Amino acid sequence: MNITWHGLSCFEIEAKTPHGDVTVVTDPYESSVGWRQRALSGQLLLVSHDGPDASAISSVEGSPFIVRIPGEFEAKDVFVFGAAAPAKKEGKGTAEDNIMFRIEAEDIHLAHLGALNRPLTDAELEQLQDIDILMVPVGGGRVLSPKAAAAVVNQIEPRVVIPMTFLADGLKESLEPVQAFFKELGVAKPEEASKFKIVKKDLPQEDMKVVLLSRD
Repeated sequence: MNITWHGLSCFEIEAKTPHGDVTVVTDPYESSVGWRQRALSGQLLLVSHDGPDASAISSVEGSPFIVRIPGEFEAKDVFVFGAAAPAKKEGKGTAEDNIMFRIEAEDIHLAHLGALNRPLTDAELEQLQDIDILMVPVGGGRVLSPKAAAAVVNQIEPRVVIPMTFLADGLKESLEPVQAFFKELGVAKPEEASKFKIVKKDLPQEDMKVVLLSRD
């Protein structure tokens, strides 16, 4: 499995299946965020919430199967479970829609938390048991703060953590730097890579690994 990060909560997850290679794309964004979205192509497209930072569906080629509502889905031998996790709204008003995704491929369990901005409920945590790789927003503002993100990581206890949605050059949104999350999590030096390559047998068995991906 190969995981590439394109900024914010946008990833490409390339998995091998009995019927060939499958690419899952999450949360493609519009250029209004400050970055130009590179050309993406995939068989599955997961959209966690509406907005220019996550729902630029037309930017993904390949006529993908789109998942943007809660439920259980299977496409191209990849299993996806979408769980509603409404974002807490400050002040008056209703909570904004957000979907967390559990993705299963190559016998690896991944979780993408979308724009989560609060602790998980017990019911939500039940949907995220035995997660191998966790993609978690850490930049504060409309998503989890560094401290809250560290707490959610400790709730889920994944084997690998990949932070997303944090301060980066060129981004118009005001977010906190990823280093603040590392400090809260007690990580002195994460593993840095342009792409994370992993197979089931090489997942860490004891210590949790934190991977900082550079934006492709």
